[in-house]
Amino acid sequence: MRETIPVSDETCNEGKLQEAVGVRAPFNSYITAFLLGTYACALAFYAEYTTVGFVLFILSWVVVPFFAASDHIIFNGRRISRTGILPTIWARLHSRRTSLRISDIEQVDTQAVRVLRRGNRVHYRYRTCVHGRGISLGFTSHGENFRRLVAALLPKLSEEVLDARSLDLRAYPIDPKEALMKAAFAGIPSSDVLRDTVTTRPSKMRGRVEAVLDISEDGDDRVRYLADLGNELRLSGHLVRALECFRRALLIQRKDGRLIYDFSRCLQSLAATERSSKLARRSVAALKLAERYANEDATLLARIGESFAQTGDWRRAEKAFNRAAEAGGDTFLASRGLAETALRDGKIAHVIHRFLAAANSTLSPALRRWSRDEANYYTNLNSDDTYMEMEVGRVSLLDSLQRTRRTLLRITSFGFFVLAIGIAIADEVVVSAGWAVTAIALSIWLGLKIASSVLAERIAYDDVAGED
Repeated sequence: MRETIPVSDETCNEGKLQEAVGVRAPFNSYITAFLLGTYACALAFYAEYTTVGFVLFILSWVVVPFFAASDHIIFNGRRISRTGILPTIWARLHSRRTSLRISDIEQVDTQAVRVLRRGNRVHYRYRTCVHGRGISLGFTSHGENFRRLVAALLPKLSEEVLDARSLDLRAYPIDPKEALMKAAFAGIPSSDVLRDTVTTRPSKMRGRVEAVLDISEDGDDRVRYLADLGNELRLSGHLVRALECFRRALLIQRKDGRLIYDFSRCLQSLAATERSSKLARRSVAALKLAERYANEDATLLARIGESFAQTGDWRRAEKAFNRAAEAGGDTFLASRGLAETALRDGKIAHVIHRFLAAANSTLSPALRRWSRDEANYYTNLNSDDTYMEMEVGRVSLLDSLQRTRRTLLRITSFGFFVLAIGIAIADEVVVSAGWAVTAIALSIWLGLKIASSVLAERIAYDDVAGED
């Protein structure tokens, strides 16, 4: 059933709004608090601080789950907001927002995490994060409510705001059952049948597939149907059958840049799942072929450039972004991509120029504001050596803290191992050593986590200029 979340008075001030569609906020922070609280509770009981142990038990096993259950991300048609008790209090203490209007959204990015592989199907969990006005609101795929929220929110946003996966979620519904029904209707064999043909090139299948499966009809509708079905199957985790859809479409229309681009992304997902370097190389080759047949489509070329950047091929990414800029002028996607490639090369002046070009090329007030803020930030870095040193130091320290936190987690795991051995052999000295190691490591880890959250924000240039 749809979760109907009560909407705050602030959210309702913008006229008559639609019924709010909501999903639960990510549990990451709450799970961390629950685990740390449970550990502290056990440590308190071990040290014979019974009252403290009971208080910690109530906090970690009652209060934290209550806060987690009350924390939602809701969208009422005009504004997306977070309704949790703790996030609201935290935002007010730091004078921050808890909601974003549609016009304030600067970027939407989606990550796909493989959570389970069952047979030939990969179960993905999608995490979508909405950024704007210095805040981020994230939500993960947990069934029908996620699909409803995505269907209500993403169509209202410009394509320039969305990354490639967010565009996929907007264009293709994540409905595995419906996708499988369409695949059966289209005559796509099961994954078990297709497994041996994963590495087969479409050109080598042309005569056999056309003769046996009767897909020789030459029509744009047929190609579009197969491409859409392939994308739906890919998002649903049926990668092998999705690959077959794209191969059949390519047998009909071999020089469609958009189709080859989708085929490349499917290959990339399958390569990551299978951990196949051969499929990864083939994915990159298909991406280069998509660039060749993009036919001066500026948007497609920019998306191809983003894919090259994700694979780490920044030279090809820059080439694709330059082609996009030549084909469509200084579009936002092309200018932003060229700014990122210039930043990789350390060309700060080029970064500033490209972000200013991005600001001038978009009609979105949020993107214009974000691009100008980025240009101002790098202008300050370029003109003030002190500010540059402080920011470089901040980033270096943040990287060091993250590495140290990972080391501390390994030490904590070792401490729990020692603790388990001590309990098994009933040795009080070993048990005490295990508690000591885990307590010290977790305390330092928690402090570094708080420090990392502080260092994650850029230093305000006005503060540095004021000191001078």
